[in-house]
Amino acid sequence: MSSKMVKYSAVFLLISALGGCFGSKSANLHAQMDMQRLEGKTNLMPVAVIGSGPAGLMAAIYCARGGKDTFVIEGNKPGGLLMDTTEVENWPGKTSIKGPEIIENLRAQAIHQGVKFVADAVERIDRSSWPYAIHTENGNQFHALSIIIATGASPRKLGVSGEELYWGGGVTSCAVCDAPFYKGEEVVVVGGGDSAVEEAIQLAAYAKKITILVRKDRMRAAAGMQARLKGYDQIQVQYNVEIRKILGNGELVTGVELYNHTTSKTSIFPTGGVFLAVGHDPNSQLIQGTVTTDSQGYIKVEGRTQETSVPGIFAAGDVADFRYRQAGTSAGQGISAGLDAVRFLDDIGFTPDITQQYAGKFFGADQTITRGGILQEADLVDLKTMDELRALIEQEEMVVIDFWAETCPSCKLMLPIFKTVAQDFAGKVTFATVDTDEAPEIAQELFVHKIPCLMIFKNGRMAARFASVMSRNELATLIQQTLDGSGA
Repeated sequence: MSSKMVKYSAVFLLISALGGCFGSKSANLHAQMDMQRLEGKTNLMPVAVIGSGPAGLMAAIYCARGGKDTFVIEGNKPGGLLMDTTEVENWPGKTSIKGPEIIENLRAQAIHQGVKFVADAVERIDRSSWPYAIHTENGNQFHALSIIIATGASPRKLGVSGEELYWGGGVTSCAVCDAPFYKGEEVVVVGGGDSAVEEAIQLAAYAKKITILVRKDRMRAAAGMQARLKGYDQIQVQYNVEIRKILGNGELVTGVELYNHTTSKTSIFPTGGVFLAVGHDPNSQLIQGTVTTDSQGYIKVEGRTQETSVPGIFAAGDVADFRYRQAGTSAGQGISAGLDAVRFLDDIGFTPDITQQYAGKFFGADQTITRGGILQEADLVDLKTMDELRALIEQEEMVVIDFWAETCPSCKLMLPIFKTVAQDFAGKVTFATVDTDEAPEIAQELFVHKIPCLMIFKNGRMAARFASVMSRNELATLIQQTLDGSGA
């Protein structure tokens, strides 16, 4: 036999062997995911997308276009990090566009394609049997034939003394939301990347002086972003310094303790606000132990796909991307994950006939579902002055107030949750809102430096205060505990 024939024979045998492996893998997949396993299951979701940022929304769009019924479980912060972003200058086809506008456009496109949105947050995923059980914060249980994890990332904190104490009292990670509270003040931005530059520029319209504190001897922000700083005289940069402590008077930030890596000395730097832009951590807590992650918590994907270590579960965006972490790349990974999910469902035999057979068992999300039921909103008291607020808390046994503003994306997401919880406690608790743009006097007197901010008054006294987005379950639990006398 010639050497050429031997080579061709070897190649043929290799291809045959690989074909056998793939055939065996496909057969095993079909055995594990037989359509008969759908019998007796309710709240079926052919595709469950967990997360509603650019990765999740693009994945949903492609799954829906692929003919698969697709559901997006939005999470506690719908839209993700883009909701806190002002100008995005590298989004395809746009010289400049606001982050919330990107999300609004993608969401509208997804709805047009038939995607259903579920206003709930996932607590855990049970992969012990297929279809996979998804458990949510408020007791809902869905059965997903495929899952795309697009939970994104969360802003990282410093972990220094005073950070938690003054969170909402001068420490924040959202200039878009909170910059108006620092008009005429001197503030610091912590970080050296694009986000730090963006925070500083957002603050420039309000703060008298902004100092960017960079831990290293240079910024890692893109050259174009750094060039933008030259147009702002009130923005300065200090290198080789890091915050060791955040100082205050018990209510508000008054300064920070800095360590200088060049001189090895510490100093006190007076400031009224600390804006954090020190990176992000992947939101992978809910799938720890379910799929394989790396040492930093990022979900590992297989080869040039968005497949995870578990068949039928895919990942896209910042929860799986430790390198690029851009809105554009997240959207691209979402597209890939969507295509992977469609292919997976086709491979296991989820045909149009099967779809029609089990359509009556699909989760009925013909309209937006809140955590626990159809959205029902209560009427709220709109407070304009401190006199109105004082009169209300003296008159009512318990009052919950939501401080918000039209310019705050997170506030606009929180407001429907607040209204829904108000409906749950109708007749027991009075709910009110304060628009900080229209009633700055109230915000100033109650030291509101971060929104959304929730305050609970009981018997005329403040019982609890939180400056963060809360889920319906978290808010309802807090209110019930305060009502019962066991709250904060």
